[in-house]
Amino acid sequence: MTTSGSPAHRTASAPVDSTGKHRIAQRKRRASAQPLRSLRYRLARGLIGRIVRPRIAGAVPESLPPTTVYVLPLRSLSDLVVLDIACAAHGWPDPLGTMHIGEIHEKRRFAFLARPAGWLRRNTMQTYSERLMRLAADPQAALANVALLPVQIFWGHTTQREHSLIAQLFSENWAATTRLRRLINLVIARHRIVVHLGTPLNLAEAGDGDANRRFRRCARLLRVRLHGQKLATLGPDFSHRRTLVDQVAKSRPVQAAIERTLANKAPAAPSGQAARWRRTLKALTRTERDAEKRVRRLQSRARKAALGIASDMSYPTIVALANLFRAFFKRIYDEVALNGLERVTELAQTHTLIYVPSHRSHMDYLLLSLLLFERGLMLPHIASGDNLNLPVIGGLLRRGGAFFMRRSFHGDPIYAAVFSEYLYQVYRRGHCVEFFPEGGRSRTGRLLPARTGLLSMTLDHAQRGLPRPIALVPVYLGYELLIEGGAYVEELRGSTKRRESFGGIVRGLRFIRQRYGRVDVNVGEPLRLDEWRTGQRTNGDAATLGREMLTRVNRSASVNPVNLTALTLLCAPQLAMKATELAAQIDCCLELLRLDAAHHDYRITSLNGAQVMDRVAHLGLLSREIEPFGEVVAAEPAAAVLMTWYRNNTAHVLALPSLIAFLMENRRTPLRPERLERMVATIFPYTAWELHINFTPGDTVRWIGHLAACGLILDSSTGLRPPPIDSPESRRLHLLAGIIRQTMERQYIVLSLLTRAGTNPSTRTDLKAQSQRIAHKTARLCGINAPEFFDQRLFDGFIDKLIEDGLVFEQSEDDPRLGYSPVLAEVMRASVRVIDNEFRHAVLND
Repeated sequence: MTTSGSPAHRTASAPVDSTGKHRIAQRKRRASAQPLRSLRYRLARGLIGRIVRPRIAGAVPESLPPTTVYVLPLRSLSDLVVLDIACAAHGWPDPLGTMHIGEIHEKRRFAFLARPAGWLRRNTMQTYSERLMRLAADPQAALANVALLPVQIFWGHTTQREHSLIAQLFSENWAATTRLRRLINLVIARHRIVVHLGTPLNLAEAGDGDANRRFRRCARLLRVRLHGQKLATLGPDFSHRRTLVDQVAKSRPVQAAIERTLANKAPAAPSGQAARWRRTLKALTRTERDAEKRVRRLQSRARKAALGIASDMSYPTIVALANLFRAFFKRIYDEVALNGLERVTELAQTHTLIYVPSHRSHMDYLLLSLLLFERGLMLPHIASGDNLNLPVIGGLLRRGGAFFMRRSFHGDPIYAAVFSEYLYQVYRRGHCVEFFPEGGRSRTGRLLPARTGLLSMTLDHAQRGLPRPIALVPVYLGYELLIEGGAYVEELRGSTKRRESFGGIVRGLRFIRQRYGRVDVNVGEPLRLDEWRTGQRTNGDAATLGREMLTRVNRSASVNPVNLTALTLLCAPQLAMKATELAAQIDCCLELLRLDAAHHDYRITSLNGAQVMDRVAHLGLLSREIEPFGEVVAAEPAAAVLMTWYRNNTAHVLALPSLIAFLMENRRTPLRPERLERMVATIFPYTAWELHINFTPGDTVRWIGHLAACGLILDSSTGLRPPPIDSPESRRLHLLAGIIRQTMERQYIVLSLLTRAGTNPSTRTDLKAQSQRIAHKTARLCGINAPEFFDQRLFDGFIDKLIEDGLVFEQSEDDPRLGYSPVLAEVMRASVRVIDNEFRHAVLND
């Protein structure tokens, strides 16, 4: 497995290159001035340079300006050597080199924020660097744009107190790292030494005033930024897990929940999860009349719930798991690419980050945690379902940062209060968190509607008050091949979902014999929660926030060879096409996406159509046969259903041009652009809602232009029309329309039931059930090999959205039968031109 990112943001170890050797030679010539000190540095540089391989935290800048001055928090020879090695490896300005800018002449480009003072030469904040004081006092330095770059060096970082004595002695934490620790870490943690570059401080930011005032302002800002860097890498200074658990159990919200439970005596509770709760209450009311005893029992229950929830992060376990999964991913994946990390590198120093990834595989949280750990960023606490709290596995996940939660809190107010308070304490300490807004893994490849529980708690905690603002980070994970693909196909065909078990995990080890292609981990545009709430007309609810985050996830999609081939090949009637035609259609889709590159953040494959086919055939999803008329490419029979999963990953990227093609392909007379825009504005918002896309009327105009540039639409003075029926462009327009065809047909089923003449209006419940039944029948009769075509959740969402927009409504408060707006009748009349006759016949003859 190799990891890669954008060319402008590499992540690599720091071996000494020829530039570093040249700098050492220069320093040898300067050694005569201070022979003993220079000899000490050369010895340290030679020893450390042969042993350590420092990593750069976060995104790695290609270059730094020549006016950079590196600022280390404390006087440390080993830190300076590690910084020197990193600068030499990446071609950055030499920290031991001289700096001459105008009248500014400094012998070195580094400074220590604090200098040792007193007889014991201790590092304190009472004595400052003379070089920093000179630069802050010199007005020419501000004019020359001299930038003070805060740098933190971490020698084997850990996240909290360790149970292992060795880990306590030799891992970086919030206490000062001693020389003994650094000496030991040269051997045991040489590959885990992290260099964290902060946000540069321009001396012009020091403002006006005398030299002393400007310097103190600079020193204060540098201390804040260095502290933020340490928090972004190490995480907060967590107390012992038991202390945190006790704090949660004794908090006001949990005590208030206990008091309410005592007041209600016997609150309603469902069977299953709260069965033990009922038995406890019966025992309380029957045998323990004393209020103090009841309080103690409920407090014990709250503490037990907190222990079951809380993570127990252990650095030795994290390192061991990182080594294990690094080897595992190298074995099963060709490449894991992390893109967009620069969006959060600086943000992590000022905000509490909440990672909000798409959820399609159990590999999601493992990959993201490993990549963050390797980039030197704080490991997140991961919200995990209690179905993963298995023997052995649950303990390892808990030590790796997982905290466990029930699927439902209903009927157990104490558990709900404990979980909410635990999450608040994690946020309050500034620790980053990861949770999946969809709740579970998507079996259809589409993003599922957001579950609002954790989002609602996050909004409440932000309103309650936190030391650091919250930023939510969307993350898209795109797979060429999915490890759980076979299980998903069985579930889509009607099999019962298998429960997670230790035996199932052991049986799953057979998957390491296969290769699963490439994985893209794309970091999207973060959402700063305070700014988002300010921009809302109201404070913004959890459902709105969830939709916004899923939209940002989809905006960072990865268009890889597999889902691009699925988008194209599944539009062919028999899932087979001539190789030249398939390659041309893939090239057409790629050209459309590249024309619109300024308006999206997708990661698009660099391969062309022929190379895409070769890649997908190599992965075992395509068969290729030579016929007398040319080469034919078809989906492998075993992969045909799974191809719909890959198609649904990225159906949204071409949904709007596909709808335009769908409306235009059968036109026989020119269509005015204004009318086409009105048609799209009526229909597409419901598709955009289903696929989590942002849509504005201007998008239609832009895509009409792109389609015309590719020759798929002809624009004349009389209006828009499709290409000639016998042209290659007409065929491409038809295949492009196929991407959205099944969505339009599914929506047609609902509207036909609503508007069918001679039938009584249905209730909402009846309409949803009838729509799903007819879709199932129609898919069987028309050969639609896509199980999500009759997914009940898709019909529920579409009907609920129609009701929310007022196009469908109940007749009255006493009459739940549904009525509809005349707009829907107009849409149904227009559908005659675009919906296939055979499909309409199958729907209407029920």
